[in-house]
Amino acid sequence: MRNVRNGWLGQFRLAPTPLEICPGRAIWEKHANSEYLIFVDESFYNFFGFADIEGNFCHAALGLPKCNCAALQKAMRPSLEAYKSRIGALTGEPPRELKSTSLARLPLDFRIRFTRELVSALIATGGFVAGFYSTTRGIVMERVRTNLLDEMDRVPEEHSALYDAARIELLTEFKGVGQSRLIKQLLLHPFSALSNLLASFDCTFRIRYDPRDQREDQEVRAAMGQYMQGLARVPELFDDHNPFLGMDIHIASHEDVGLQLVDIVAGEVRGFFRRNPEALSENATLTLITTDSDEPLQYFLKFNQSIHKVGALSPMSSPLAAKLGLENSDNLISYYYPVLAAGIVSCVSDTGQPRLLEIPTGLILDQQE
Repeated sequence: MRNVRNGWLGQFRLAPTPLEICPGRAIWEKHANSEYLIFVDESFYNFFGFADIEGNFCHAALGLPKCNCAALQKAMRPSLEAYKSRIGALTGEPPRELKSTSLARLPLDFRIRFTRELVSALIATGGFVAGFYSTTRGIVMERVRTNLLDEMDRVPEEHSALYDAARIELLTEFKGVGQSRLIKQLLLHPFSALSNLLASFDCTFRIRYDPRDQREDQEVRAAMGQYMQGLARVPELFDDHNPFLGMDIHIASHEDVGLQLVDIVAGEVRGFFRRNPEALSENATLTLITTDSDEPLQYFLKFNQSIHKVGALSPMSSPLAAKLGLENSDNLISYYYPVLAAGIVSCVSDTGQPRLLEIPTGLILDQQE
């Protein structure tokens, strides 16, 4: 349960968290105290350089108990063979591996069937999927909000100069090997979310990341290790037990079915947000969410024997909730809801707020600055 209240004058009350009531909870409880292997992939469009306001970046994760990896591969073998046959007939050459861009070229009924088979296999093996999406505008606006924390309580309606200044800051900050520093920053929220999910079931985990550049990947791996060690020093989170076992970066996607399957998840998450921009704008505000701001519904967390504000909650519209939680052929991400980690999809709003779309509760959580 979590502590919520209606504005500063409201009384604290307990309300369920998404993880407590999401459909996947019963699946993961069966695999408590297991070691999980989490496959992570990225998908992006005109993102690096922050020049295209419509650019975007997506991380997706697919996890399951390590001991069940062979079972997942066996369960998906017929689907993968059917995919290769279809693509081979379409292009005249059998594909080397499963790719979301290629799967998207096949008929919708085949894509739906493939998705259903993957979800069924994940249910049977104790698996989950997760998605984390950001736009160029969202990332730059997040910096705009951060820069204003000590100056004002909201972003001005006219903020083009602040936007340009924040973009230059980000370009200056995220220099170095490839895009490793920026990728490290983008991975912090997914790592924290996945750690909290698996810690809830006393599970440990190892990350397998689809390699980009050897030196860049080494930097990302080292940074994530340091980040997780830092979290482990907060006993309120992990009871002095770090669930993170390390990151594998030396296996190419064409050699690993898990990395190929998570590429499909990344494609669906990214496709959903590109087709449904209201998920980034609904209830979004230029007002900063701080310890002193007063929102209609606020979420608090007990920490170090005191209570701290986490963010602001607002109701998700029925159309948006249906697109995510009810199976529909326009948004195949909806088919993943039974195995969606905590029943949540994460993103950064158009106004720069890190937000969680909580399907089980029907709420949107915009996190505190």
